Amino acid sequence: MRVLLDTHTFFWAVRDPSRIPAVATELVTDSGNELLVSAVTPWEMGIKVRSGRFPEAAPFLAAMPRYLGALGASELPITIEHSLVAGQLEWPHRDPFDRMLAAQAIIENAVLVSADTVFSTLGGLRLSWR
Repeated sequence: MRVLLDTHTFFWAVRDPSRIPAVATELVTDSGNELLVSAVTPWEMGIKVRSGRFPEAAPFLAAMPRYLGALGASELPITIEHSLVAGQLEWPHRDPFDRMLAAQAIIENAVLVSADTVFSTLGGLRLSWR
């Protein structure tokens, strides 16, 4: 199964796995799953670090390739197809990072692992947390 980690899920999987519930932890730790981390994740983290909303992520960003390897995750680049779908989703949510993650999960046939309940309002998206 393909599994796309939301930004906070990736951060917590590395820094504080106890924050991830059992169902989501199983998806992240199952070696039979293909773990993906979007290229939008460091972009979102960087903006939040610079704005002062996520200062604890600053050292995390510098070590991101190592953390990808530690989790056995692969980078998911942003493609034109992802961008087209993200911009055209019939979904009132305006956060560009969430829209990209949703579009990528749909196109890549991946389960999005996220605690963010806003994703539950988007049809066609496979979501897991609890």
